[in-house]
Amino acid sequence: MIMNIVSKKINRLIKMLKWIGIASLIGLVGGVSSIILSLMIEHFPEKNNILLIPIVFFICGLFVDYNIGLKGSGIDRVLRALNNNIPMTWITGLLKVLLAGVAIAVGGSAGKEGPSVQSSASFADELYRLLKLRNRELVIITGIAGGLSGAFAAPLGPAILACEIIEHENFSYVNILPPIIASVVGYIIYYFTTGKRHLFNLYFTYTLHPLDFIWFIIGAFFCSFVAYIYIKTYRKISSTFDKIKLPYCIKTLIGGILVAIIGYYTPEVFGLGLELIKNLFFIKFSLILLILILIGKIFATSFTVGSGVPGGLMIPSMCIGALSGAIFSSIIGANPAPYIVLGIATSLSASTNAPLGGAVLCTEIFGFDFAVPSSIGAVIGYQTTRFDTIFKYIKF
Repeated sequence: MIMNIVSKKINRLIKMLKWIGIASLIGLVGGVSSIILSLMIEHFPEKNNILLIPIVFFICGLFVDYNIGLKGSGIDRVLRALNNNIPMTWITGLLKVLLAGVAIAVGGSAGKEGPSVQSSASFADELYRLLKLRNRELVIITGIAGGLSGAFAAPLGPAILACEIIEHENFSYVNILPPIIASVVGYIIYYFTTGKRHLFNLYFTYTLHPLDFIWFIIGAFFCSFVAYIYIKTYRKISSTFDKIKLPYCIKTLIGGILVAIIGYYTPEVFGLGLELIKNLFFIKFSLILLILILIGKIFATSFTVGSGVPGGLMIPSMCIGALSGAIFSSIIGANPAPYIVLGIATSLSASTNAPLGGAVLCTEIFGFDFAVPSSIGAVIGYQTTRFDTIFKYIKF
């Protein structure tokens, strides 16, 4: 009897150590992928070059014609591979990171989280086959968490977000443990290499007022409406490009020309949009300019990732949410900071159907003072756009 108990304890310990090792390796790849993308975007010699955008997009399209796994949203490619039992390879993941890095650097409106996720999830899938693991879904969730953690510079929210994207509100307590390990390792690698503790180095506090609760609810509904428009616009443009019977290199060339035109009039839409989000906290933009940038960002992202250029959709979702929050605060004449965070949480939750992960992630990024607007925005964003997500291959 005692021997059986000891044997079970030892087997459980071995299993736990095995998953710690696997999740750590996956998190390492996710963190390194985020570092590569950040360095490429930051140090590319021709940043936000209007003339280069169509050329780079065309080259990306050539690669997509050769390997469809490089197309568009990295998270969507991972979801498609999981749902249809399609094997992923680390070569495709690495190429995705390199192509997305150049496309974003020259001005493509896309996120770095999608390529990071595809890179770490592809490596995770390789481990799944090599080690003959049983639970592919858990391995892929762990890969998603590892990719998100470096991209968002956060150790916990990405793990919850990854579980919610795959399993929604039914994710199990047991399945969150390997993603947390991968997320923590990915964050540690990114932090100690780049020195960036948070996605934004913003050091300010916010004092909550009782009346803010009402305004947060109204603001969350407003930001949810904007997020809904973003989701529908992207899905419509993406499906239109998919229906066009042309090589992807021509589709991405068309997308590049359109993005260059939009960026010529509103250069704020170029790239990741993280600098724009940061500026919204400190620079007062006119209401008209905020609306123009918002419209431009929605269409620039749709024409970038929707045409087939490798990239991500979650950081643009954050940018669009931040703009909608800034617009709402400008309309009511309030301090923009909590409404920008509210908009980010709302848009992130609405576009991914992940309220808990969105709330935790925004609290990690902006601090506990903003936990209330983060939570309200995440819950309302999830409820108002439920079953309408930015990702084509999410299964409900």
